[in-house]
Amino acid sequence: MGLLWRSYGLFAVITLMGVLAQYEWQPKDAFDEIKVRFDKVNADNCPILPPRDLTLPEESVSHLPDIKDVNINPVFPNRTALLHLHNMALSRAFFWSYILQSRFIRPAINDTYDPGMMYYFLSTVADVSSNRHINASSIYFAPNSSFSSSYRGFFNKTFPRFAPRTYREDDFNDPIHLQKISTLNTFYVRDLGAFPPDSALHDYTIKNYHINEWYNLWLPDNVDKRHDTKTTYQVEIRYANNTNETFTFHGPPGADEDPGPVKFTKPYFDCRRSNKWLVAA
Repeated sequence: MGLLWRSYGLFAVITLMGVLAQYEWQPKDAFDEIKVRFDKVNADNCPILPPRDLTLPEESVSHLPDIKDVNINPVFPNRTALLHLHNMALSRAFFWSYILQSRFIRPAINDTYDPGMMYYFLSTVADVSSNRHINASSIYFAPNSSFSSSYRGFFNKTFPRFAPRTYREDDFNDPIHLQKISTLNTFYVRDLGAFPPDSALHDYTIKNYHINEWYNLWLPDNVDKRHDTKTTYQVEIRYANNTNETFTFHGPPGADEDPGPVKFTKPYFDCRRSNKWLVAA
């Protein structure tokens, strides 16, 4: 009986050693490196980590939707949320390009064609509420590039900064939710351009404000050539009095340009907000 128990113990030790050592011979690859960087950051240590640790390489997320691959390469089922994000960014680019330039159709009454300030905020709310996988939506203007249509006068009074932003809040802990389940229907809307003049760290145009490079990808709008050499689009308008008009406006970059109309950012850790790894477009 003692010999039998000894053999059982020896078998258990050999099995345990075999289980612990069966993967040690495999060298680490790129997936292991990304996994280590992914697990390294959390809500507690993200404020003290350097910026390079809060982002991942661009190639860490593969098979990103690209307008050049439409009807050529298939979209995988686990990339449908990214495809919706791509299409949302593209449609918003066309929408705001047209609505901000359509005031030049009838310049005599141009101030009434400008969208009101609440229109910007409610538009970002509509973006976030359209898909439960979209966490935030915002519209950032370059310094002194936006103004309110309510400012009437000889001189144009621009806003130093204007950036309406909507973020999806987690309302699971609200007293009215007895089941403690988030409804995904609570949004926090704020103008990130409204900050005290002595709070320079709240300026979204400075480098130290944002974790990712989303701002520098498009703003400021520095072009090598003339502005009228940019990609233009045309829309045909038919009015109620049966008159027609073709309006030409500057829109997002063309599909044949680099990087195209939609640019995905590197995965970044949304520190002190959602505290998750996100991808923006």
